[in-house]
Amino acid sequence: MRLSIIILLTAIFSLPAFSQSITPEEVKFFDSQYYNGKVNISQSADLENFIETHVGLNKKRRGFCGYRVKIYAQNHQDARSQANALRIGFNEDGQEAYVVYIEPNFEVHVGDYLKRFDAVVLLNKIKEKYPESYIIKTVISYPKHN
Repeated sequence: MRLSIIILLTAIFSLPAFSQSITPEEVKFFDSQYYNGKVNISQSADLENFIETHVGLNKKRRGFCGYRVKIYAQNHQDARSQANALRIGFNEDGQEAYVVYIEPNFEVHVGDYLKRFDAVVLLNKIKEKYPESYIIKTVISYPKHN
């Protein structure tokens, strides 16, 4: 028992003597002379294909997910002309109105909001004039640059 304890203690205290010494080495990518301030990105072909597909779908969609307020939806004989008249006559804080045909209805959607809360503000403003209006989630237009 005593011999095994002595051997164990000798082994524990002699381990640092066999360990390797680590010396600092210069890391090339931290030195600006190696890459001239440029970053090289390596990515798999699958990732590159995914990104190209995602960008292509966004261009095809011509917008991104957001919220609008639907103020009109009808499918009678004069629905298209009424929807266009409503779009032209709508004027609330410079909000854009859109006529959309979603079978079988002609609909008028108003606004381009990223957040539902902003669409609720518009809904509260126009609820008296358009009592059947409500918020929908749809593809909205890109913001216009001034």
